Amino acid sequence: MHYLPIIYVRGYAGTDKDVDQTVNDPFYGFNSGSTHIRVGEKGTPEKFFFESPLLRLMTDHGYRPVFDNKQLSSNIKTIWIYRFYDMTSPSFGDENTVRLEMEEIAKGLRDLINVVKHESGAEKVHLIAHSMGGLVCRSLMQKIYPDNGEKAEDHIDKLFTYGTPHGGIYFQVGSGLIEGLRDTVKLNNSDDFGPQRMYEYFTPENKLNSMRSLPQTFDPQSLDDAFSPDRVFCIIGTNARDYESGAGLSQKAVGPQSDGLVQLDKAYVRGAHRAYIHRTHGGRYGMVNSEEAYQNLQRFLFGDIKVKLSLSNVELSDRQNTFYQMEVRVALRGLPTPIHEQAIDRYCPITVELMRDKPVPLFTAFLIPRYAVNADSTCRYAIRLALHSFTKKERDWLFDSHIDQLPLWSDYLIVDVTAEDDTYKAKYCWNSENLEPNIDLGVGADILLPQRGRDVVGTKSAIKLEISKWQ
Repeated sequence: MHYLPIIYVRGYAGTDKDVDQTVNDPFYGFNSGSTHIRVGEKGTPEKFFFESPLLRLMTDHGYRPVFDNKQLSSNIKTIWIYRFYDMTSPSFGDENTVRLEMEEIAKGLRDLINVVKHESGAEKVHLIAHSMGGLVCRSLMQKIYPDNGEKAEDHIDKLFTYGTPHGGIYFQVGSGLIEGLRDTVKLNNSDDFGPQRMYEYFTPENKLNSMRSLPQTFDPQSLDDAFSPDRVFCIIGTNARDYESGAGLSQKAVGPQSDGLVQLDKAYVRGAHRAYIHRTHGGRYGMVNSEEAYQNLQRFLFGDIKVKLSLSNVELSDRQNTFYQMEVRVALRGLPTPIHEQAIDRYCPITVELMRDKPVPLFTAFLIPRYAVNADSTCRYAIRLALHSFTKKERDWLFDSHIDQLPLWSDYLIVDVTAEDDTYKAKYCWNSENLEPNIDLGVGADILLPQRGRDVVGTKSAIKLEISKWQ
């Protein structure tokens, strides 16, 4: 595995109390574990112990934390905490506290990266960010480095974000009045989550228009060639109800199609890898302190194999007022929780287009062969696919042609991937036809859907599996 130093960038601390709680924690919250998980059809809470991502990186990969940028800094496998809120809190006796602007925080991250590279001898670093921390990283990539004539890729290898509002924070209530008030009052830099400020701190100085006014073409979720989206992974939470903030006012204002604070369609960078997990923005059911997110994190940072899946040759019936959605669930053998789940009841299914020449992306998995359960380092994963249709009837969209949300077609695709030197071998089966993968699969080959699937999705419909080396 190719290890690099990790820098953790935390999210937004709104009130003075939030800032003080953050500063009082030596790891800025990255050390928080959890004991809760939602399981079962009704989402019943059960005990599930997750030590914390910090402790798991230490026990699984031998990482060590660096305190005050001084201890153990010569080690490549070190975790550094970017403590940018220290100067905002008076807890260290400084009465001249200040809340930094986004650009200033991003410049501080640049300086820390330079220190880490110098002390560790590493050429690049990994960035792990929660919430607003991802915007700090992107401001560095898209504005600060270009303004200095540098490229982000020369300093940063990968960026992993938890619940970052890449498209800003919006509310389903108020018809825009709440956002307008937030961006006008600018209390504690809360306007950082609005389009005007995002335009300013994402855009290099030489590309800002003279009035610094927001152009209609600005897309906050685009990296604008500043960094490859293939090197970015975004965790998206789908559990809005358990977000414990402001007595539940946040999740009620943002709506159920969110993690309680960030709406699902605003939580990713265009072109980046994504995983949807049933976790909230923070708290005991939070995404940072979750097994699901950690498994995606370690595989994205340290994995050896990249497996990209898509649905091709779709030929669904093009009936008026009908549309189709696919549910996808991905699990790896040996893990207690799925690493990705897009479901209708969690407001994040995949809409299936009716164009035959346009493959439908399903998921990109990253695998670590030495973590495989069996001795030959074979990685097994199962992907559940379920296709549903909806028909417009009077005022509402209703499930079509089946009872109690029964899908038109569903099955499990089970795939074994084995790494041998620089080559990869794969076998597969459909669970409806076999219990063990028994069909050899060439790299980049198509897996025809079983007969029932082809009857529904199209006679030539298939899963395209692309396997490649990852680092």
